[in-house]
Amino acid sequence: MISIILFTLLIAVLIFFYMRHAAKKRKKHSAELNSVRDFHASYDRVKTRRELRDRHSSYQTYVTKYNSTEDYRERGE
Repeated sequence: MISIILFTLLIAVLIFFYMRHAAKKRKKHSAELNSVRDFHASYDRVKTRRELRDRHSSYQTYVTKYNSTEDYRERGE
């Protein structure tokens, strides 16, 4: 009977140490994550590609308001 209790306690202690180790590992990994920095880097990459494409084709992009009367502007060549 005592051996079963000791075996159960040993298993519980091993699980405790494993969970503690996994939590530390997760905490370290999540500290390295920076979603804001990653978003800005991704946005800058898209913005740069768009600017290069537009400069290459000499096409000027236009921004119109949501309910603007102008829906489409012809490309002036």
